[in-house]
Amino acid sequence: MLIGFFVLIGILLLGLCYEQISRRNDARRPLPGQLLDVGGYPLHITERGESGSTIVLIHGAGDSSYSWIHIQRELSKYARVITYDRAGMGSSGNGPIPIPKNTVNELNTLLQNSGAQGPYIIVGHSLGGLIARLYALKYPKQVAGLVFLDSTHEFLKDDTKFKQGFGFIGFMLKILRVLSPFGIPRFFGNVFNLLPMYGNEQKYYKSQIHPEEYKQWKGIVYRILAGKTAGLEFKGAWAHLDEAAKQLNNSSVKPQFGDLPIAVLNNPGFGEQWTEMQKELATRSTNHIHMTSDRKGHSLQMPRPEYVIDVVQHVMKQVQKRNSRTLADSYYSSSKV
Repeated sequence: MLIGFFVLIGILLLGLCYEQISRRNDARRPLPGQLLDVGGYPLHITERGESGSTIVLIHGAGDSSYSWIHIQRELSKYARVITYDRAGMGSSGNGPIPIPKNTVNELNTLLQNSGAQGPYIIVGHSLGGLIARLYALKYPKQVAGLVFLDSTHEFLKDDTKFKQGFGFIGFMLKILRVLSPFGIPRFFGNVFNLLPMYGNEQKYYKSQIHPEEYKQWKGIVYRILAGKTAGLEFKGAWAHLDEAAKQLNNSSVKPQFGDLPIAVLNNPGFGEQWTEMQKELATRSTNHIHMTSDRKGHSLQMPRPEYVIDVVQHVMKQVQKRNSRTLADSYYSSSKV
């Protein structure tokens, strides 16, 4: 019994050393972007591409911009692409708790301070889709188009199974946070390729990015698991759902976003009800498309990056057509005067 106790203590001490050394190695890797002050705390922002539309990628709950390296690289061939880590996530500093007012204001301040000119095409994944909608409703002139990737839907606000699922994720994150100082999540991730919330999706991602980028991404995942913000984001999802549902119910405009170009892409793994919700989300505009991936995986950019790129390019083209019509109408109206 006593021997077992000392063996356990020895393993924990080894794990503690392993984790601390690994964190130092992670910290030595240079940031892919830069830190930008948004009013008292820094956010990590990356920008690629110099011409065309400006695309803003918003990651989901418990995730980071590092999960979008491949997508950003591909889209930057046609547009200026911005990714960022919300407060307390990825390489960003800690900031206000993730409630709608803070996440929307944070995004607006970041874009203003970055110097990026709108209107933007905003791509929101999961919780990022809710943030994108709330931003578009508050700053409609700053949004040229929307892309929703497995976006959290307002109808889930009162869904018992969804609440239970989020509750389980929150509990799991608390356990992982306790285990992180002893290197246990990192050990299982590095040795057995078991990363919470990603499953088989990581094998696709590994093939899309450079080995050093993959190591950096995994290091960021371990950093997120060791922090408390991921759990707060899942908890704060309900405040975002409540606010988005309130905006939808109180909207006097039908459809909610008029003829704003919208594309919706979802994974098939959450069932038919989820797909129907995604179809409804697409109808928030008269100018929309909806697609369902042929591969399961909530982080759609990993199993099917080409689908994500296709729907973003579709919205880019629709934005160009819409702008051309607006210019033509403006010219026609002025020529009649």
